[in-house]
Formats: sequence, C-alpha cells, structure tokens
Amino acid sequence: MRNQFLLTLVLATASLPLFAQGGPDDVVPPSPSKSALRWSLGLGVISSPRPYVGAKNTVQPIPLVEVSYKNFYLQGIRAGFHLLEHGDLTLDARARMVFAGLDPNDSPDLAGMAERKSSVEGGFALDWKPGRYQISLTAFTDLLGRSGGQQLGLDLSRTWTFGGYRWGLTPAIGAVWQSADFVDYYFGVSPEEARPGRPPFQGSAALNLRASVLAYHRLSQRTSLIGLLSVQRLDNEISSSPIVDKPRGYFALLGINYTFGAVQGGETRPQGVSK
Repeated sequence: MRNQFLLTLVLATASLPLFAQGGPDDVVPPSPSKSALRWSLGLGVISSPRPYVGAKNTVQPIPLVEVSYKNFYLQGIRAGFHLLEHGDLTLDARARMVFAGLDPNDSPDLAGMAERKSSVEGGFALDWKPGRYQISLTAFTDLLGRSGGQQLGLDLSRTWTFGGYRWGLTPAIGAVWQSADFVDYYFGVSPEEARPGRPPFQGSAALNLRASVLAYHRLSQRTSLIGLLSVQRLDNEISSSPIVDKPRGYFALLGINYTFGAVQGGETRPQGVSK
C-alpha cells in the first residue's frame, strides 16, 4: 500500500527550516566546520489520512536519516548541493523522491484505476534568512517522465528557541503550485478508468495552501525529540476529482534521533528533520 499523500506532505514540509538562530536572550552557539562529516539516525512514527476515496489513515514507523559533508547533504528522501551562499541567501541544486502514487488495491473504490507511479524530481531551492525568519522558494520538475509535471513552492517561517536551545518551535505558512500535468497524472480519471459514479476527469493546475508547526526538545547534546504537525488545503482542481473525497490533508510525526560526528557547543537545530 502506498502512502501517497502522507509522503507528499513530508516533501511539502521538508523544505521548511526547522530551527533558525536563537531568541532574544540566546547567544548563538558555534557550529561545526562545514568540512566536518555530520550524520544522524533516528526513528519516527507518522500518521496521515489520505485524500483518495476509501483510503484509510496510516500509522507506521519510519527511519530518520540525515548526512552532511561540505556542500553536500542527504536528508531523508532528498539530496542537495549548495551552489551559492551569499549573506542571508543560499541557492541549492536538489533532487527528491516523490512518493505520490496511486495503487488501485488501496481501496475497492479505486478498482479499475491504472497505477500511478512514484518519481524523482529535480530542481532548485532558494532560501533567504533575514534574522529569525526564513523565506523559501523551490522549483522542481519530474525527472523520470512519470507525470511530466512541475511543482513550485513558497514558504515563510519564523523560529523561536528557549532554554538555551533545549526547546525550539517553528510555525510556517506557504503554498505549492502544481502543474496541470502533475494534477492530471495523480488525480485525473481517463475515459477508460471511468465507472458509474466515477466520471472522466482531467486535472488542471492547482494551488494548495499549507501550514505547519515543527518543534524539538533536546534531551542531550546529541539526542532530540522531534515533532511535526502539518495541514494542507487542496485546491478545487484536486478536491473536485471523483477519486478524491477529502478537501484537506493532515500529517503528524513524532520521533527521536541521535547525532553523530562533529558537534560544537550546541546546534541551532537537531539533525533528523530536513531544514
């Protein structure tokens, strides 16, 4: 069974910053050298109802993995390379998995639908970090030709830290634009797939709104608890599809991770959740 919307929401929130610089009373701790190898391992539990007709909520464990070395990083289901860092601006080349597939065996209501496969997207991410805020702009296109579509994301977040970086909280709001090809591939219904009560449907470009809250509690210098709650409002171009019966998607994660490698003084955020 594919966790289509659950993993789509993971990707949607993956580009958001988790923890920026500290609060008014904090002194920014030193960070490890960029040339130092850093990596973390952890375990999380995720839960999310999916928007497809008849699809059930899924609760399951997942690994939390992150590796960074010089300009390269691997964060869960995405990898990137820092192309440019100038003041508060950073530009990355990035690739990521898109587990946005449909399995007709997920629900009797999806019988007769053709399988929609996962893919890999590639593109760029531009981050601007003025103080404790972060504005992120991302642009991706399908590299495997599954949907042939594109996604553009824009997000704004603000970070608060407390207790000498032992606690952190980052609310964020944003939007993601999905091209007509992307929407039609994952939510469209072809004439051959049409059934009584399931008319043909051709997807159009959609703009989905989203909001999230990321939080952590540092148990020690290397061990942290991580939490994430996210909601996404689906555009009418998606929610009006006959194979979609929910206007919103929800996602929750609770995990714990341990950071290996270089750690100096303290970190502005624990590893294990993409920044």
